[in-house]
Amino acid sequence: MDIVRPVEIARQITRRRYSGHTELHWVPHANEHTNRSPLLRQEHEIVQPDLGDRDWASIDPMMVRSSKGVRHRSTPAMYFWKRTRSHVWCESQSERWELLWLDYGGQVERLWSQPLAVAFGRGSRLFEHWHVPDFLAQFTDGSYGLFDVRPADLIDDSARVQFEETAAVCETLGWHYRVLTGRDRRATANLDCLSASRHDRCLPTREMEALILEMACGGRPRGELCQIVSPECPPLACAWVDNMAWRRLLHVDLSAVFSNETVYTTSESAHEGRAA
Repeated sequence: MDIVRPVEIARQITRRRYSGHTELHWVPHANEHTNRSPLLRQEHEIVQPDLGDRDWASIDPMMVRSSKGVRHRSTPAMYFWKRTRSHVWCESQSERWELLWLDYGGQVERLWSQPLAVAFGRGSRLFEHWHVPDFLAQFTDGSYGLFDVRPADLIDDSARVQFEETAAVCETLGWHYRVLTGRDRRATANLDCLSASRHDRCLPTREMEALILEMACGGRPRGELCQIVSPECPPLACAWVDNMAWRRLLHVDLSAVFSNETVYTTSESAHEGRAA
């Protein structure tokens, strides 16, 4: 089976306006479960509430902006989104780090990279300008939202206007909108370490999970905790406790230096789950 990478299927949206109103333009992903022609085509619609109510998971919008490749501060990457078992294209490392935090937060079910273009209409400060948001998200409650990624030190007046106008579009659609501006570098590096154990292969058994939660009730250093729950092979337990920290069953201070002395403590959410 041939693998088609996202950067190879991205296409440039045709810059054509069909009305004086603000419009969305996208390319639906044709598949055997729809009546669409296998020939991909650009679609558009005026921004209004019923457009936001559409089933965008079924539309499955494709990337509409071609990557410019490796540039200063913009090295592309692929992030594996476990919930859909698919890779999400990131145009820069900044985008990859933001997806890492969204993944850890657990509120986003599915993501589409550079999924649509906003053609701003009359009444907008950006009339006749276009903007391609970085990500479309479907949240765990079924709602949708757009994300833009821009490091805080790169947000100028022009970017602020663009983000404010995009937020207004989302308000009309009934979508969420957020500009992701970066996180603490040490916390991000620590979270990246934990993410290596987020996969199912690192899940402890129910019995082992219960033991770890019991042993970590008062807080224990990572190395000591692993030694207790797996005395014959402590490194094996590292994947278990890191997986549980990723799932927020164990609390860990991500802003501190990460080592075997890092204290893991049973979280409130774990206590509540066991009580239920």
